[in-house]
Amino acid sequence: MLTPLLLASLFLLGGCQKQTEASKTGLIYCSEGAPQTFNPQLANSGATLDASARPLYDRLLESDPYTLALHGSLARDWQVSEDGLIYTLNLRQDVLFHHTAWFSPSRPLNADDVVFTWQRLLDSANPYHPVSGGHYPYFASLGLDHLLRSVHKTGPYQVVFELTRPDASFLATLASDYAVVLSAEYGQAMLAAGTPALLDSHPIGTGPFRFKEYRHNEFIRFERHPGYWRGPAPLEQLVYDITPKSSKRLAKLLTGECDVMSYPSASQLSVIQQHDDLTLAVQPGMNVAFLALNTRRPPFNKVQVRQAIASTINVPNLLQAVYFGTGQSANSLLPPRSWGYDPSSPSRKQDLERARALLKEAGLPQGFEMQVLVPPGSRPYNPDALKTAQLIRNDLAEVGIRLRIVQQEAPVIERRLRKGNYDSLLSGWMADNADPDNFFRQLLSCNAVAQGNNDSRWCNPAFDQLLDDAVGSGKLSFRLRNYYYAQRMLNEQLPLIPLAHALRIQASRKDVLGLELMPFGGTSFNQVHRE
Repeated sequence: MLTPLLLASLFLLGGCQKQTEASKTGLIYCSEGAPQTFNPQLANSGATLDASARPLYDRLLESDPYTLALHGSLARDWQVSEDGLIYTLNLRQDVLFHHTAWFSPSRPLNADDVVFTWQRLLDSANPYHPVSGGHYPYFASLGLDHLLRSVHKTGPYQVVFELTRPDASFLATLASDYAVVLSAEYGQAMLAAGTPALLDSHPIGTGPFRFKEYRHNEFIRFERHPGYWRGPAPLEQLVYDITPKSSKRLAKLLTGECDVMSYPSASQLSVIQQHDDLTLAVQPGMNVAFLALNTRRPPFNKVQVRQAIASTINVPNLLQAVYFGTGQSANSLLPPRSWGYDPSSPSRKQDLERARALLKEAGLPQGFEMQVLVPPGSRPYNPDALKTAQLIRNDLAEVGIRLRIVQQEAPVIERRLRKGNYDSLLSGWMADNADPDNFFRQLLSCNAVAQGNNDSRWCNPAFDQLLDDAVGSGKLSFRLRNYYYAQRMLNEQLPLIPLAHALRIQASRKDVLGLELMPFGGTSFNQVHRE
């Protein structure tokens, strides 16, 4: 258990330097960003998910990385009541939590841990609810505080989720990387010690690796969890070398300072392919890059203006100059891999005459000035956001729209988004699960405006009703019909202008085997070993 001496030492982690040479039992992963926290529930950052969800934790359910089908994880099986309101999950009985220098659990995972995890999210009176900011963006955007009536246990290894209404996407939510399960015993110990935030900064999970050390914006060190319920990982040690610039990540990969490189830019692929000691992993991505227009700020509150901007952008040029063949034109927010994708969605083509006519109809025949916020670096859905913005600026100039590019760090952009102080944002989305609702509700629902995920600030009750009716039905044909209607509505209203769907690409040393790219982001290192 925690002692005062060990507790004090948590704040004095000097730590040894990250290893500079790979060994047979360790691996260095060059990641693109620093985590905001080590609890995925508190963030909507890809870097946070990458550094915590897969190495440290497990979920109740999992999505197969190839078929996207759901299967058991911490829950070995489940049943759903006929009315779709009661979900009963039976937990595995052999799942051990991490033992660390600052905490030693006294028992395996049980139903108390699942109840503790979800009550923190749902109950504003729970002592852990306000800890570490008390904001749970993913769950709030889904409206889970209204969907879930209760989470309780009916036995030491049986948990029941009771819903207020049927929701066909709920099982997919339980498989999301945000839906990790925390240790109730650790939480209670931290609360008693007066340091509840350590639950989120010094994590205890059930995943294949346990947390050892974090040096802010430099590296994270994990070590193998010897009691992992799926069997110990082959790697004894896993180091995340935080390297935001893609050029530096590539340089480290080439010199052997890193074994795996996250998100190589499309322009770097030819360089990587020239080296026999390197290899590329490629997988279709469940993602979309888009231009979000602030529909609550003139002139973007006029649909003609949004349609004009969409008609001006030369998407094939973007694909050639930014994606280098690693992306495809986005005719919808949903990628073609999604089961809800409407194959009749019209392809997006540049039409400058139509754009000029729409601007004239909107009372802006001479165009106007606007800003676009651009985050730094590359993202899974966009290899080069700045270059994308520059190409869009050139396109818009053809019809008199003068675009000013404002590149700022993510925290600054997030503050501006919360205040609504922006014209547009170049952004995107990596799906958290295989359900189409995950794209639509997170990005465009009225509830997502209040939670800060809806960058267009567009709220349409008819659109929300389509989503609610879809998840309320157990009939796939009905859900498909509603999602087709939703895509047609978005194609007309265009609060977000879809640009491209990107392939997921990762580069590594050729002797590194067993890497598994996850379709919803992140990498599984569970089976990684060296040849």
